[in-house]
Amino acid sequence: MKEGLIFANARAKAKEGNLLTTERLMRMTECKTLSDAMRILLEINYGGGLVPDGEDFYTLLGEEERIATSFVRETVPEGAGFECFFLRNDYHNIKVLFKAKYAGIKEYEAMLLPDGNYDFSYLKERFEQGKLDFSPFVAEACAIIDRAFETGAGSPRLIDTVLDKALYKEIDSLLSKDADKYIKEYFTVFIDATNISSYLRTLKIGAGNKFFEEGFLEGGSIPLKTFTDCNGDIAKLTKELSNNPCKDFLATVNDGDMASYETAQDNFLLGIFAVNKTDMFSVAPILGYYLAKLNEIKVIRVVLVCIKNKVPRDQMRKRVRELYA
Repeated sequence: MKEGLIFANARAKAKEGNLLTTERLMRMTECKTLSDAMRILLEINYGGGLVPDGEDFYTLLGEEERIATSFVRETVPEGAGFECFFLRNDYHNIKVLFKAKYAGIKEYEAMLLPDGNYDFSYLKERFEQGKLDFSPFVAEACAIIDRAFETGAGSPRLIDTVLDKALYKEIDSLLSKDADKYIKEYFTVFIDATNISSYLRTLKIGAGNKFFEEGFLEGGSIPLKTFTDCNGDIAKLTKELSNNPCKDFLATVNDGDMASYETAQDNFLLGIFAVNKTDMFSVAPILGYYLAKLNEIKVIRVVLVCIKNKVPRDQMRKRVRELYA
């Protein structure tokens, strides 16, 4: 596998030069119209040269993500742990299928993410047949969701929470003791940060511990009890996390504004691979490139949405994540 990984890393390093530069991003934030901002992307062949209809930037960004995902999935050797990242797309697309089924949504294609470990056509066929047993985690989650809707207890939130829990249980099962250390670190921090974010949002809407526990994800380093024992005291939670990297994310929250928190979280997660991107015997270079591309697309989407909705530039920049450098 080492030879395959070195080859994949070499190809990813060659592609780094095509990542969006800070200079181009700043040019986009200064654009007064959506058309002007999109023109910058078309100049650099974004989306593989796709010319979208009018100002349909969602299709353009979706195609760029599809290209990046296909490159990495086809290049990386099996057993490196990348399936954990692609699995997130599969679970998202299963969520879409459930919401389409129970909410009667017929045109849901725009909600889908690029194929993960499975082609969407395969997922859709198995979903319609009621045979999502290719994964015991998916099968169990789907059974819970179907039963909930049959008894009138189903909801979009239940679909999200049940499948999210199943996703990270499956990821934990895939990350054996021999899994790449950077991938392990990434998912541990990601789960912790997601639970903290969920806790803060729970407090913001005035819900209790039961509401938070329903969405709590297993697999992080912060146990559920740490949150419930804090009883809504953020200062106490911050103290409990004094030796956890997530304490820095928490420190950015001001009056419930989560934008800075999410920015700090994304920057840290990307940094796990950015600082190790010269380690050609690990997954860091190619995974760093892939996450950098996803981060880039997220940044561009934020900028374009802000321009479209005439959001003040200072608010726009606060939501812009650091680019992979």
